[in-house]
Amino acid sequence: MRLFSRTALIFVFLIFFTKLLIAQTAQTSGTEPRQVTLDNTEQFTITSKYVPGENYSIRVSLPVNYDSYDYSFPVLYVLDGDKSFGMAKDIADWLIWFGEIKDIIIVGISYGQGTDAWWEKRERDYTHCQDTNLAKINPGNTGGANSFLKFVKNELIPVINKKYKALRDSNALMGISYGGMLTSYVLFSQPEMFNGYIIIGPTLIWKHENVLRLEADYFNTHKVLNKKVYIAYGSLDNKSWVIDPTKEFISRIQLHNYEGLKLVPEILEGETHISSYGPALTHGLKALFRR
Repeated sequence: MRLFSRTALIFVFLIFFTKLLIAQTAQTSGTEPRQVTLDNTEQFTITSKYVPGENYSIRVSLPVNYDSYDYSFPVLYVLDGDKSFGMAKDIADWLIWFGEIKDIIIVGISYGQGTDAWWEKRERDYTHCQDTNLAKINPGNTGGANSFLKFVKNELIPVINKKYKALRDSNALMGISYGGMLTSYVLFSQPEMFNGYIIIGPTLIWKHENVLRLEADYFNTHKVLNKKVYIAYGSLDNKSWVIDPTKEFISRIQLHNYEGLKLVPEILEGETHISSYGPALTHGLKALFRR
């Protein structure tokens, strides 16, 4: 009788242990959903003194086997990083893998605070002057581009150059919409900040096409522009906001025929303001970083 009790106890213990093992295996085998992360990426925060109270979330994508290389890499700075960083990384990874572009570092400038904050803060940071008629979120909070660019120039770029193997004389800025307008503004206000520019669907209608006047002013005192510039828009984009002023912008740049400028303009047939982003980014990367 005593032997039976001991055997029964062992049997019960084995059943319990088996169930516990199954439960633990289920928890560690991936049945519980977990957040997806992107390979070869890092993230950190910079609190800016130029944009008071702003903590920028900086997302960095490194080439595969980055640590194995003893040389430096070109850097692409991506505006609207909250929405664009993952896409830019994936497109670049495919092109790098197939040998169509060089290995590059991608830096996404993000806010990390949700869509509502992103909409409002990009309108603040990417507009170089106020336009109360065209502002969509908070007209009184526009025109902060110069403060934002001080953050990029004096706080972000030095950190990237120090922290990573960045090729300092081979960097580029990329943006769409408001970001495309900011990229256009930098090209003719502080062209020394970047060597290359990818401009997609820029909203150049802003402040009565102010950027076009800026380009004209630049040409009055400069005939040389040693930059690589890819600029594109979709044929189905907004005519007054994007297509007409961008066509005029391209035409003026071509007419002025800057010495040293490598300009690649493109109209993406059948593409809208948003659907043009993927193909334009692909073509822009190839125009600037072709192997």
